[in-house]
Amino acid sequence: MPSTLPSLYTLSDLARASGVSRRILQHYAQLGLLEPGALTQGGRKLYTDFALYLVQDIQDLNQLGFTLEEIRKIMALKKAIFYPDGTYRQDWRREEIPLSDEELWDMWRKTGEVLSSIERQERMIRRFHRFLTKHFAPKEVQDGLLGGPGNGGVKGAGADLPGGAGHPPGAGSDPGEP
Repeated sequence: MPSTLPSLYTLSDLARASGVSRRILQHYAQLGLLEPGALTQGGRKLYTDFALYLVQDIQDLNQLGFTLEEIRKIMALKKAIFYPDGTYRQDWRREEIPLSDEELWDMWRKTGEVLSSIERQERMIRRFHRFLTKHFAPKEVQDGLLGGPGNGGVKGAGADLPGGAGHPPGAGSDPGEP
C-alpha cells in the first residue's frame, strides 16, 4: 500500500488555502499560535494540513471572544495532545501540557460560558426562523413539502415547524415569538 505524504504549504500557500492574509499568519507565528510542521534544507518553514485547521480554530476562537492569550493557551494544549499531522496522541501525559491546573480550569470555565451563550443564541435564532417560516416563507416550505434554508433543504424537514406539515396553521406557535 503506497504511503501518502502530507501536504506541505509555504506561508503564502497557507494564506491562500485558509483565506487569511500572510501578514496575519506571520503575526500568529510570532505569537506562537502557529508553528511549521517541517523545514526545508534551506530553512524555509512548511506547514501541514493540520495548520489549516489550526488557522480556522484561531479565527473562530477570536470571533467567539477569546483573547489572543487564551487562544495561545488553547493552541499549546492542542500541540501537546495532537501530532503535527493532526492525529490524536493516545499517549499524551499531563506533564507535557505547558499549562497550570488553574489555566486549564480557566479554559474549561470560559469554553463553558461561550458554549452557553451559543446555545442561547441558537434557541433565539431558531424561534425567529420558525416565526419567519410560519409567516413569510412560501406555502410549500410552510407545509413541509419543500426544503428551505435552516432545515437542511430536505423535503419534509419543516414538518416540525409551526404551520408545517402535520400542524394546522397557527398550531404550536408561541404568541411571544420571535
